[in-house]
Amino acid sequence: MPVADTSFLVDMMRRNPAALSVYRGYETQGIALSTTVITAMELFKGAYISKNPQNVEKAEQILALFTILPFDEMMYPVFGRLSAGLCLSGNPLGDFDEVIGAMTLCHDGEIITRDRHFEKVPELKVITY
Repeated sequence: MPVADTSFLVDMMRRNPAALSVYRGYETQGIALSTTVITAMELFKGAYISKNPQNVEKAEQILALFTILPFDEMMYPVFGRLSAGLCLSGNPLGDFDEVIGAMTLCHDGEIITRDRHFEKVPELKVITY
């Protein structure tokens, strides 16, 4: 199940035509999408920072469309290997995006995002729009 990154969910909230088109394409094919618990937290952080109560509602509505993947023990070594490798190569993404990358690798290995820095993650298929 492809994993939606925070940028994709934010763009859906903003009714970005490219993001909505990608979502509809998966929906038409009957492919369910997921997101991560980290992404859900980032989405709510942004909604509360905006101080617009409607954004909190929008975040809830958008997240209801996705399966939210929890963080579990199988991801610890994947995160450690990925994060260390990116750090040692001089290409760190930042902890949250490295966790999102590791979680994605543990599931379908496909992430939907407009953030091209995920292309630094070996074996991760990056779907951009």
